[in-house]
Amino acid sequence: MRSLINEGNAFAVKADLSAGTYYETDQYVEGTSRSSPTLPSAIRTPPTEVTGMGWGDIATSGVYGGDVDYSKESFDQAMTNSSQGWKDAGRDLMTSRTVGPLGLNPENLHANFGVSDAEYDQMLDDTFGPSPEARAQAAQQQGGSEQ
Repeated sequence: MRSLINEGNAFAVKADLSAGTYYETDQYVEGTSRSSPTLPSAIRTPPTEVTGMGWGDIATSGVYGGDVDYSKESFDQAMTNSSQGWKDAGRDLMTSRTVGPLGLNPENLHANFGVSDAEYDQMLDDTFGPSPEARAQAAQQQGGSEQ
């Protein structure tokens, strides 16, 4: 049975037909290459939509299609988002109980040095700005959404 499948696949390859396991492999590779993590993000399209797009549609969409915003405002927003991401990462590091040897992490050590929780939280706010939770709560109170 296996030899018949191999013979059929060899015939399909030689005749440039897409059939049998050759067809299934071809379809798998086609879908995988379209739904790789880099392609949907490069064209700013969800992976579920990308798999249904033709290669021509992909080639003329997103950054490849010329609909990219290179304005100063766009770069300023990107810089703000990036800066906030680094601040959030710093806050995560300083409030993590898993960084460093067991018990020797910033979250546990501040009390050992006589720094109260309120003082430590204030230091975090001064250094990293408001926490993601505080920003989300403020955005919710203003009736808007955080970008």
